[in-house]
Amino acid sequence: MSAPTAESKSVMTAEVEKRTRFVPDSHPPALWFIFWGEFAERCSYYGMRAILALYLAETLRYATGEANAIQSYFKMACYMLPLLGGFLADRYFGRYWTIVGFSVPYVAGHFILGSDNRMMMFFALALLAGGSGVIKPNISTLLGQTYDQQRPGKERLRTAAFNLFYLAINIGAVISQFGLPMVRDRWGYETAFRFPAWLMVAALIAFALGKPFYGKDVFVHQKLTPEEKAEQRKALVRLLGIFALIVLFWVPYEQNDNLWVFFSRDYVNRTVQFGSWSYTFAPDQIQFLNPLFVIILIPTFLLLFRFVDPQTRFFTPMTKILLGFIFTATASGTMAAAGFLASPTAKVVPIYWVAAAYILLTVGEVLLYGTALELAYVAAPKSMKGFITAVFLLTNTLGNLINSQIGFLYGGSLEDPIDKRGPLPPGQFFLMSSMFAVVAAIAFIYVGRQYTRAQEAQEPGPMAATDPGATQGE
Repeated sequence: MSAPTAESKSVMTAEVEKRTRFVPDSHPPALWFIFWGEFAERCSYYGMRAILALYLAETLRYATGEANAIQSYFKMACYMLPLLGGFLADRYFGRYWTIVGFSVPYVAGHFILGSDNRMMMFFALALLAGGSGVIKPNISTLLGQTYDQQRPGKERLRTAAFNLFYLAINIGAVISQFGLPMVRDRWGYETAFRFPAWLMVAALIAFALGKPFYGKDVFVHQKLTPEEKAEQRKALVRLLGIFALIVLFWVPYEQNDNLWVFFSRDYVNRTVQFGSWSYTFAPDQIQFLNPLFVIILIPTFLLLFRFVDPQTRFFTPMTKILLGFIFTATASGTMAAAGFLASPTAKVVPIYWVAAAYILLTVGEVLLYGTALELAYVAAPKSMKGFITAVFLLTNTLGNLINSQIGFLYGGSLEDPIDKRGPLPPGQFFLMSSMFAVVAAIAFIYVGRQYTRAQEAQEPGPMAATDPGATQGE
């Protein structure tokens, strides 16, 4: 294909200017319906997930390894079902009706959860996984679709919209992860799970009211050429090595809302005191530090990288991902150090150890997750961007699959009978978990270098002008 001439570039520029001349510079009304709907939905989801581990152990009387496995299987489903959600929306129902249709069982799942019946718990988690998983890929796609149709050429507006979208997610998570354990401790699990249920009702109402303002679905089923199929295969092969290592990142990361919670329950002095004021955190309440520091770190890193490395010579996408592995390994290593300090007879580990682990884990998440997610999107051919993104989400599924099995090795739960405990005390277990990220970091030095060489061998494309990690979503 010949390069475009100066005349053709001038014509294309004129066409773009003509198309965008009368496009408003303000956000479309759809943003605010999606923002408040996403805020309430994520608030309900993360609040439910925050108290799930202790609910399984304290109310349903599962041993720690069993509770960890159940929660890991639930998270697996949440990250596997986006494949189904994208397929149904693309082929049959469109974004809006897929989101609304699966929000109804999602709401039902929240209302059912909270009883002391194990069978009802499994039924509720199935509904919740179906709702959350199917909705996950469609709400952000609908947002982008709306801006493409209603604000063409306004990339800055669209970027700002996705930043607001991600802000809604994390503000909702901070509020629910801090507040819901307090609701549970005061009024019990049944009431605590009703709170996310009503938030989900509010999310559905807010989203449904915005229907007239959303972008319209366009169903296009185009047959791929042999060249396009070959391009798809090459892109997938180049990314598979990175994706395989990201599976190992999820192993220590996804222990933060279950095994870290059980450790905090059994060994951590969770009281913080300043003078005459003191506050005792619930074991699962410390999780709020994760979304709080996501909100703090994303703009901090954006400004830092632009100031110290404006040409992206050092903090390349590969460097950010490598640093993400290292910080995640350090977070799990911090938990290992706390585990070696732990005493089975007294809560001697200060809360600051666990708080530091959550903050380090969040640094790793911001560096790796957002960068790798955008890398997957940018590096994928246009004909398979949705598929590549879904494959990226599947790395979380595989990480949770590993956790569902190795969790039975954790022997630190003081609430379990001796015969229900695993063989590894907390320090050894979290050190083992840290090794997953260490191995991934070492292997990534080679894999990342190979990926960069393969990209450089290609003609300059979108990656040359894009800095993955600039935006982040979930």
